Order: sequence, then structure tokens, then C-alpha cells
Amino acid sequence: MITILTPTYNRKYIIQKAYQSLLQQTDKDFEWLIIDDGSTDETETLIKSFIREKKIKIRYYYKDNGGKHTALNYGIKKIKSKYTLILDSDDELLPNCVELVHRKWLTYENDLQIACLSFLKIFPNQEVIGKKYTESEVRSNHIDFRYNKNLLGDMCEVFKTDVLKKYPFPIFPNERFLSEAIVWNQIALDFDTIYINEPIYMADYLEDGLSKSSLKMRYYSPWGAAENANMFLLKRFKLSIRVKNAILYDGFSLIAHISVRQIIKKSKNKWLTILFLPAGITFWILLKVKFK
Repeated sequence: MITILTPTYNRKYIIQKAYQSLLQQTDKDFEWLIIDDGSTDETETLIKSFIREKKIKIRYYYKDNGGKHTALNYGIKKIKSKYTLILDSDDELLPNCVELVHRKWLTYENDLQIACLSFLKIFPNQEVIGKKYTESEVRSNHIDFRYNKNLLGDMCEVFKTDVLKKYPFPIFPNERFLSEAIVWNQIALDFDTIYINEPIYMADYLEDGLSKSSLKMRYYSPWGAAENANMFLLKRFKLSIRVKNAILYDGFSLIAHISVRQIIKKSKNKWLTILFLPAGITFWILLKVKFK
């Protein structure tokens, strides 16, 4: 029914936590698909020991290191189930996760306009991550509900797999980081999401995780960072978001050594790009000083 997709890199020391949470699921109608993005810490040996236990269905694949988004592309191509949930290798699912996801999708699976069910994530202390909302369920999309209403903070998305297959992450040579928002926003232009006010996922933001080093990762992957910011320049986003991302788009484009002419030509909002170019140049200088 569902594939739980885990991209991982050098997480032998903690991926056992994710495994144990899957063993505790009240509904075992799932497979665990692990994409090892070039680990050097004997992750493979550990995962194969899990497979030998035969307690849950596990598929494991190893690929050369290319970043989480490349591991997601690799894994999504191999998924045959109807739905896909991405579980980071340092996190865990609550025991009723698969059961709740299964039950909720029975209600919405035939609605062709719905691509995703989105649930809450919590911290280990049980506190909800991000801003809360009061409704039990809301039909909207990633752009309007998450950004325009400022309901930020990670959520757990469960996508129809056939939709994910149509929206692969773009790949930029020699870049190993790309925000997942670039795809979630693209999907939001075409499909709706059902937001369900129940937690199914527990997240722990470790010091060696991507969330802790997002700005640095974007600095060293500027083509992807610029392309992601460019998506936020669409008129679907409220003005304050477009202004912020005009600065980010200009700054990261300059870091990528893209000419001003090309920056303006490729922009999804040329007037904002031009207007905030001085601020983008300042941002570019500050980043160069910070990460030199």
C-alpha cells in the first residue's frame, strides 16, 4: 500500500531508531525502501542485518553520493506502491502512522485532484513542529496553505507515487543540496493536498543534519538555490515572499556566476529581480565573507 522511502548517508549510528519505529507499526502493509547515498560507515552491513531478520519488507540500494534529492529521484523510480512517505534516517514514525495513512487515503484515493495527504510532525517532547492550525482537515495546497498562510515548519507528506514520478528533482552538476520545496511547490501548481491535524512522525534535528546547515549547503549549491528561489517569484505567492526570494534569487545566482543579463532573463518576476538587485548583491557579498 505504501512505500516508506529513506535516503541515507553515514547514519549507521542512528538509523536503528527509524527501524524500530517501523517494527512497531500497527499496520504492516508497507515496505521500507532505503537508498544509501554513498555511505562509508558500514550502513550496508547494518541494513542487511535488518533484512535477515525478516520482520518487515526491506529493499536496499547503494548509489554514489549525490545529495538527498538525487537519492529521492533514484528511489522514486523504483517504487511500485500507490503511496510514498519520506522518512529521514534520523527520525521515526509514530506506531499508528501507516494505519492512519491507510485509513485516510481510503477517503481520498479516487479524487484525481488530490496528490498528497499532509500530517503533523512532532519533536521528541511531543510538541508540534511549526505553527498549529485548528481545523481537523483542510483542503488546500502547499503554496496557499503553507506559505501564504505562514503555516511553516516541517510536515509529513504522503504522496500518490504516480504524481511524484512526474515531478523529479532537477539535477545541477556538482551540487549536492536542493530544497524539497522546489518540487512540492511545482506539484501545488497542479494539485491539492489534504492537511490532517494529527501527528504521525517524530523528528529530531541533529547537528549533522541538512536542516542545521541549510544556508551553507545552499551557498555551495547555488544553481539549485537560485532555481528554488525563482519558483517563489510566481504571483501565486504573497508579495512579502516574492520580495524575500527576489533577494535570494539574485544573490545565489551571482554566487553561481550567472550574468546579470541571464539572471533577469530567467527570472519569473523580472521587475522584482531588477528592483532588489542591490539587496541581492549585498546578500552575495555577505555570504562570500561568511563562507570564504
